[in-house]
Amino acid sequence: MMHRLIAGAGIALLFLASSSPLFASDAASCELKVREGYRFYDISGKTLDDLVEQIRVNGTRWNDGKVYSAMTNWDIHFKYDVTCQNGRYSVKSAATRVDILYNMPRLNQATCAPELAGVWSNYLVHLQRHEFGHKDLAVKAASEVNEMFGTLPSFASEEELAAEIDKRTAEKFRMLKNVQIEYDHDTRHGETQGAVLAAAPQ
Repeated sequence: MMHRLIAGAGIALLFLASSSPLFASDAASCELKVREGYRFYDISGKTLDDLVEQIRVNGTRWNDGKVYSAMTNWDIHFKYDVTCQNGRYSVKSAATRVDILYNMPRLNQATCAPELAGVWSNYLVHLQRHEFGHKDLAVKAASEVNEMFGTLPSFASEEELAAEIDKRTAEKFRMLKNVQIEYDHDTRHGETQGAVLAAAPQ
């Protein structure tokens, strides 16, 4: 499940950061950073039905009114500096940051039935794989924004440059939203990737 997070809040329990500068000889210098964080909600139970019910009650509610076991929030920020040469305005440097927040269930191992541990571990692997797919789509879009900054032509005014950036980034974000929705549709919110909480076949 995906969702675009507008407000950046320090609610993640863990952040992992990475960055990669992109340089071209005659293009703007651009940097891309990715920050990942986790927010957990705890569940416990004696049976699979207990766990499913706890997820239904404590999971993350999206704007479609449904509750999902996990959700990946993403937000892309960018800033840029402008230079002017011979009356032409262009991007001198740019920095793009992707903030990823995974909302995930966490099983209380101390109170759950021991036989559920293996089933839960398998489910979590596939659930994370689905959520990481949402992250990859957001990072790809941010990388494309970075590439856009590095290839923009010059403009007669700073206002024209800003308008072109606004137009191109708005289109990138619109496309990203659609791609995220298609990803959930194609995977049935992770079901086709094995993110189904069910007993192993005997």
